[in-house]
Amino acid sequence: MEILTTDLTRPKAILFDMGGVLQDASVTWSAETWQRGTPPAVERPEPFDWFLAMSKDCIERYLALEPPRPAVDVRPVIVDWLQRDGMDASPEAVARWFRRMLWWEAQPIYGFVRSALERLRDLGFRMGVVSNTLLPGDALRENFASAGILELFDVVVFSAEAGVNKPDPRIFGIALDTMNIGPDAAWFVGDKPQRDVLGAHRAGLIAVLVDSEHAERVHDSPAHMPELRLRDIAELPEVCERL
Repeated sequence: MEILTTDLTRPKAILFDMGGVLQDASVTWSAETWQRGTPPAVERPEPFDWFLAMSKDCIERYLALEPPRPAVDVRPVIVDWLQRDGMDASPEAVARWFRRMLWWEAQPIYGFVRSALERLRDLGFRMGVVSNTLLPGDALRENFASAGILELFDVVVFSAEAGVNKPDPRIFGIALDTMNIGPDAAWFVGDKPQRDVLGAHRAGLIAVLVDSEHAERVHDSPAHMPELRLRDIAELPEVCERL
């Protein structure tokens, strides 16, 4: 760990990013990704090759947008694919394919996450999630519940539902308003300096950066420099116990 400020004070609340912090981060939607992130009880959509190609088109269109990317709705893309291939494009059919797509962003929760969060809860911290997502969070909440961590959060805010993405400070405000906590009493833990650290600072929160492939982008701007750097959130309870 590396504390980069002399003015680190004990927060009342800690908010977390999802991908790269709580669970595997994946922006490459493949057959392997589907297998890894989806429970066996969820029926595999068929024809799967068609579903895979359509889903890849959705994520590629999203990633092609200029950062910071806006919240978008992929259902018009599903309609385009269904109509193009002469398939049922009724609202009911679109909803069925859309529900299957929700599992793309659910990935395995890191093994250290539950124990770290439980320690933080026992230390008296309130906690929440603020994450950019392409899709609504039904499957993500189910994934959290299966891992035994959903109940540890006071609030879970996904950008596809909130209509605004990080680094826009408004998405942090949604979580803090729900918790009735001011930004000066909260930390945000993320893995991307240009999105998570910058967004937290714009919203007035202390920024905590966990190590990732994006971490060296702290040097892109002074606003990307966090107050605290960690290997992962397993180190966070120890830091908080010292405050």
